[in-house]
Amino acid sequence: MNKLLVGTLLAFACVSRYADDLKVADDFKSGDLVSADTFNQIFDTIEKINRTVVDSDLVGVWSCDAMTTRNTTGWTSKSLFYILENSQVNLTASSSATSLESAYTISTSSPSPFKRTLASAFGGTYILYNNKLFTKHADESEARIWDVNIISPTRFELTFLETSAQSFPTNYASFITCDSAEAVPASPIAPSVTLDANNKRLTVVWTDASDDESGFKVYRKLSSAPAYSLLTTLIGENSFVDVNVTEGLTAYYQISSYNKNGESARSKTVSGLADYTLPQVESVSPSNNSSVLQADFTDPPAPGTLPVTFSFSEAVELTLSNCNPCQPFALSKNGTAGINGTDYSYPPPAVAGNTVLLNNYKVNLSYEAGSTYIITLGKEYIRDSSGNYMKNDFRVTITTP
Repeated sequence: MNKLLVGTLLAFACVSRYADDLKVADDFKSGDLVSADTFNQIFDTIEKINRTVVDSDLVGVWSCDAMTTRNTTGWTSKSLFYILENSQVNLTASSSATSLESAYTISTSSPSPFKRTLASAFGGTYILYNNKLFTKHADESEARIWDVNIISPTRFELTFLETSAQSFPTNYASFITCDSAEAVPASPIAPSVTLDANNKRLTVVWTDASDDESGFKVYRKLSSAPAYSLLTTLIGENSFVDVNVTEGLTAYYQISSYNKNGESARSKTVSGLADYTLPQVESVSPSNNSSVLQADFTDPPAPGTLPVTFSFSEAVELTLSNCNPCQPFALSKNGTAGINGTDYSYPPPAVAGNTVLLNNYKVNLSYEAGSTYIITLGKEYIRDSSGNYMKNDFRVTITTP
């Protein structure tokens, strides 16, 4: 990580007290994928809160809280200060490209969050210049000055700067915090991908973190593609079934929510490998329906042991969990099931909770003349790295004449 990136992230950390406003997705955890798109969203936010404020940052409808230390009728006492909450402020552009060319319009609900001594709504004009907001009430001859601080794309703060005797601190609020009343919805959280190999599809699910979205957008990038593209737009759904991922490719997904005001930041990235091939036993030694002589067993004469080796089409996991005892192999001899003791064994020990990676596996038979052994490998114990289990049990029959 280069020094510029480290410095930028440190600067971002300095405004962590506004984490809720700056959050672009749910929390990242070890092993999560952090895409270039996610970093770009973070950097765009950092740039916005550190650059010079422009008119487009302020134009819109805002819900504002105003504060003062003066006792003000209609404002709520907070012991050491007074507050007017949830006031509506409308900042409207003129026909000019900037407010400096032609003043824009400001109007508020009643009572005014700007001029605390005004019992009615505030109406007038404003100009933005050099991170300073100059407001002029329609009935006043002079403008007032506010320092503008962009906290996030949906929040800004105004600090009153005018110090003339007629305006500060008697008539105007000291400090105003405004949140967008036209905000885009919050990003979806907790996305995940599951594989359904039997139906050859990947299912993406997520949790809705907003109550004002119109729908969701699902973006996908395949491991064979250079960039993300919009895959689908959904209304009233928080999952998507993707049946168009070729075997062997990895699909990366990001989800956003949207409403009439715009689109949220995208969720963190989740991925799934399109592994539709189920694991299976590729070969077994001795082969099925083999007749095995006593001489083939070790330590002759009887009892002796014979390893029966199962080889798989791919590296698989032997899952020994949620069972007690765990017996991935079932053995019957001459029609009698549940043979134990020295008749068979299987390494490693069948202890609940074990997951063992293997390419082949052995069961040891004990010799008994004139017997028919049937060894069954349970499908529910063998899975590949993608979580696909064997489709069917595998059986092998061996006779000892």
